[in-house]
Amino acid sequence: MSDQSNLDRKYFIDRSVYNCPFCNRNNVVYKIVHIFNFDWSDTKKCYVTLVKCTSCKKESMHLSYEDITEYTTTGTYIFLPELDIDSKIFHSVPTSFFIIDNRIDKKLRELITEAEGCLKMNFLTGASACTRKSIYELLVFENIEGEHYEDRIKLLKNKFPDIDPELFDVLGSIQEMTSDKIHEQSWDKWDSSNLLLIIETLKTILYEIYVLPEIRKDRMKKIKELRSELPKKKK
Repeated sequence: MSDQSNLDRKYFIDRSVYNCPFCNRNNVVYKIVHIFNFDWSDTKKCYVTLVKCTSCKKESMHLSYEDITEYTTTGTYIFLPELDIDSKIFHSVPTSFFIIDNRIDKKLRELITEAEGCLKMNFLTGASACTRKSIYELLVFENIEGEHYEDRIKLLKNKFPDIDPELFDVLGSIQEMTSDKIHEQSWDKWDSSNLLLIIETLKTILYEIYVLPEIRKDRMKKIKELRSELPKKKK
């Protein structure tokens, strides 16, 4: 069976189901409740789609520079067929915050979410700043100290030997990183491909550090509970 875990990182899976940012349910049915457009500029239209989760009944807003919906014979709207919906949407409210587990520190989640939002809107300077800041906050959160950035990443890698070292090597190979605090205009912005790699790598590391161990604990707790419920063997 092919790995489809990448779908958990999308907003819209297809024309019927999505990952709800409000109730944090994956593959839940949604419906388009309203669409409209306005003039983004003298020459560009912006199309707004309001989507309601059928589980929690909350609505989210999605912006696109293209008309990506169609009117059906049943009197409803639906996204166009054979469409990667997320790729056509440049901004959503809420953002894709739901893909970052709340067992990760709030400050780190907020920085990464802001970085992803800036990247999606092609605000590369803001995305670069938030990504750099999130790396430094992780090092501070884990009490990793050192004179040079590369040395601190190596110490972080040594602290978590069970995590694939290649992930830390990606962060360690980043150029233009220093051990100083981030300041505006103190760096050149990264391009979108580098940013995407760094953000995804950082999210994977955070998942491995803070989420996966808790999942294992919960599973073991469940196993112990099930064992305790078994009838005791008769002598």
